[in-house]
Amino acid sequence: MPSYQDLFAIGESFNAFASRGLPAEIETVRTAQAQLGRTDALSAETHQRLAAVQGRYHLLAAGEMWCPDCQLNLAAMAHLQQLQAKVSLAIISRARAEHALKTLLELERISIPLVLVLDDRFEPIGRFVEQPQAVVDGGEAAKTDYRAGRYLQSTIAEVLAIIEAHEARPQR
Repeated sequence: MPSYQDLFAIGESFNAFASRGLPAEIETVRTAQAQLGRTDALSAETHQRLAAVQGRYHLLAAGEMWCPDCQLNLAAMAHLQQLQAKVSLAIISRARAEHALKTLLELERISIPLVLVLDDRFEPIGRFVEQPQAVVDGGEAAKTDYRAGRYLQSTIAEVLAIIEAHEARPQR
């Protein structure tokens, strides 16, 4: 069974991943990227949290370009990577995740995107699955705003929370 580091090494960049979509899928990604590129896309607090990241982290994502959740959330994670060079992103296919991660993570199925947040030694410290918790908690009322890309900051904040929790733990 391949290691997380091996899977990360064979993963592709977000740009390569996004380039293989259908025109409408690529347009969704471009729209999300445009939203993230606005000066008011992320709060000052989120920018401060990004700047405060101390260690190196790797986001190992399982996703498919046909998946609307992947289009939005992986675009947000690619943006996180652009803003904080200590965080890197690699994307593997759902089929590869089914083969390599399902048993390892003791999952019945691979829901995408599945993003493992790995520390500098490629050890898992947390995971993001499908949608930000704010969308899950918001139920149907949040779905329209979510699909319109209004929860991209929530995705970034959720990944940052995993990193911050790891950095707050006493070092051994």
